[in-house]
Amino acid sequence: MVDRLDLASQLASALPKDLGLTVYHISTLSNPSLALFAPLPHQQEEETTCQSHFLAVSTPRSDEAKEVLVFAVEVLIFASPSLTTLFVSKADSTGFSSRLGVTKGSPSPIATVISTFLHYLVKPRLNGTRVVLSLFARAQNQYLFPGSSENAGKHILNDRQLIKWWGRVLDKVLRRRAEMPSSGPNSTVHLIVPGCEKTETRSFFPPLARLDPPTDPRWIDSYPVDLLVADTKQPIRSLIPRFPDDPKARFLEDLDGTGMDEQGNWRSVTTLHQFWEMMSYRQECSAGRLVGFFWMVFPPSQREGTSLAGIDARMPLPQTRNLDRAKVHGFSNAVIQIDPEPYTSVSNTSDLAKSSTPTELSQNGPTEPHGLEYEVVGDRPRKDESTAKGELVLDGGQYQTLMDYLLQTDFAGSELAEEHTCGWISKALEISGAPRFGQTIHGEMALNASSHISAPNNHVTPAVNMLTGLRKKRKAEQVSEISEGEKEVSQSMAKTLATGLVRKKPKN
Repeated sequence: MVDRLDLASQLASALPKDLGLTVYHISTLSNPSLALFAPLPHQQEEETTCQSHFLAVSTPRSDEAKEVLVFAVEVLIFASPSLTTLFVSKADSTGFSSRLGVTKGSPSPIATVISTFLHYLVKPRLNGTRVVLSLFARAQNQYLFPGSSENAGKHILNDRQLIKWWGRVLDKVLRRRAEMPSSGPNSTVHLIVPGCEKTETRSFFPPLARLDPPTDPRWIDSYPVDLLVADTKQPIRSLIPRFPDDPKARFLEDLDGTGMDEQGNWRSVTTLHQFWEMMSYRQECSAGRLVGFFWMVFPPSQREGTSLAGIDARMPLPQTRNLDRAKVHGFSNAVIQIDPEPYTSVSNTSDLAKSSTPTELSQNGPTEPHGLEYEVVGDRPRKDESTAKGELVLDGGQYQTLMDYLLQTDFAGSELAEEHTCGWISKALEISGAPRFGQTIHGEMALNASSHISAPNNHVTPAVNMLTGLRKKRKAEQVSEISEGEKEVSQSMAKTLATGLVRKKPKN
């Protein structure tokens, strides 16, 4: 498979023929960031930079209907001399994907766009250092679009459905990488679901994982510590990354507060296995729902680089163009929820409020120059034709202003969603000073009977999102009823964790 370079072309080639949508891609400059891995005592943390990417997708603009945002995803890219980490920070949908008019039975455009976007961000960074794509799946009603949970068209997944859905999305990225020439050693995806035995964890693997040879699995039920750090003999606190608004990062901070020895070892938790066992008792992972932690590791090819332990720590960092320290640990709602909704055609009755002119991309190629990027310098944007950047490139403050604006909107109902879609686009133009924003894309992939059969089932039956009661370890496909006595044990364990003490789980 030969990839076209720009994002619009890649999306067009991956989407079903004649499907139309408009995409808005924003990125930031690389800013200094807190390191993901805690340093050893009395040592400086590893120099790290962070770059944000935000992709929003809306219904296509027309003269018959107003535009409305359908879903969005945010990815933070942390770069250090030894490791590049892409962290899927937020993802959400509005409940209006039926307006895309997708034929029933077609692959989910949400899953297709997100997997293509992740591949687009990963590919140019496979340049010699190890790359990891990470996220945690935690079921909630809404994240990016306030009021969207009130829309009848938004099908909120429960915890198990959400973990499986993200597994299928990541598997698309994994298989696409494997099909590319000179892809190097096999990439692998690692999954941990605190509180689940290995057998149950494997039940979350995508269907294609069953076809991988047992001697060379692509999906693994473990934490890939040896693929993320050079020295696995370091203290536990230095072996686990800390992302913004991350459940395990909060646990790491709590454990740091209980005290440690001169080498940086905690007195309570002494092994990685014990850390993940105790994670199952944390509030985020024990309130009647599961949380899935994913890591997709892309090892460098033999001609591109060496092992992680052999990477020279003096490698130059990616160029930093803005020295203001990014407030990356100030981001909120770093959780993953997308509803893969069923798609039916609906009639469009209202007029379109055009706030800017999108760039068209049809089957015959662009009708006007596309992929223009405007990097904000002072009060005026300048053209930047580099790749793997957003159509708008903002500084950290401008980006956060736009994200805060989105979190103050209201997407409850069609009229409010249309109004605030237009308002968000206008705000992006106001902040950036760009003359236009947004690219309208028409799908090019012809679907046949076999493609419908082989496509993963992305349409999941809606289910209640909030689960109740204590969750204990369960066998695959079985949920046991919880007794009052077990609830008391859970409450007692929560109090124990708060004091930094660790006890073995009581037998049932």
